[in-house]
Amino acid sequence: MNKDLLMSYDQYSKIKHETPYFYISRSKDRLIYYFGSNHSHNPNHSQFNLLKKKWSNFLSDTKDMKTAVIVEAYEISKQETTLEEFIIKYGESGAGAYFAYESKSLLIFGEPQNNKIIDYLLRNFSKEEVLFWYECQAIKFWQRHKRGRNIQEFLSNHTEKYRKLLEWPDLIVSVEFISSIYRKLFNQELNINDEKIFSQITSPISIKSRINELSRSQSVYRNEYMLEQTEKYWKEGYNIFIVHGAGHAVMQEPVIRGLIGDV
Repeated sequence: MNKDLLMSYDQYSKIKHETPYFYISRSKDRLIYYFGSNHSHNPNHSQFNLLKKKWSNFLSDTKDMKTAVIVEAYEISKQETTLEEFIIKYGESGAGAYFAYESKSLLIFGEPQNNKIIDYLLRNFSKEEVLFWYECQAIKFWQRHKRGRNIQEFLSNHTEKYRKLLEWPDLIVSVEFISSIYRKLFNQELNINDEKIFSQITSPISIKSRINELSRSQSVYRNEYMLEQTEKYWKEGYNIFIVHGAGHAVMQEPVIRGLIGDV
């Protein structure tokens, strides 16, 4: 696999693509379906009808052959029983897991565990910067899915998790602490309800701060990890159905096609 073919963010920033973004890459005897999705936990989102159609086509194309599904997650339980329940809890990755469980395809978790990502990031970024980036992602999720949850309680629930992951025994995750990190980084007050701020400072595309740099660094690391999973199971003889975000699909496409000789 030639990772040098992975599209850079400078290249990615100059193109426009559809979302969902879908392609098929074929060798002589096997294939990869790649569904690049919107990140959505809404079962009524129009992309899920298209996803079901592509999955049906994949099953037809790979009848009586080895199949694997790779999803953008590092764990998904089998507690849910319907496609709708899987989507509500896990988004499009849940849909991919449901398809794998239902068809008895091999389910592969394409995401590295958080501890691997954090170990990688701590080589170049501080604990405060890493924590701030993760909590920005959490706050964006809270903003979209508040469901009556108080932001202070929501963030406090992360304390034990990041004490362990960051080896930070006296850490207390709170709105006040996240706001204090923001003041250090940006020299201004944080409006926790401003969705635009969190999208800007966590974007890996436009580099205007250390947090943008961190976001790009973790994204490149995750892209390479995802590609390693694809290469591993391709070499083991599987036909593969991938469900990742649309940005990953676009950036990884040159590597995927190069991997199986579809160039």
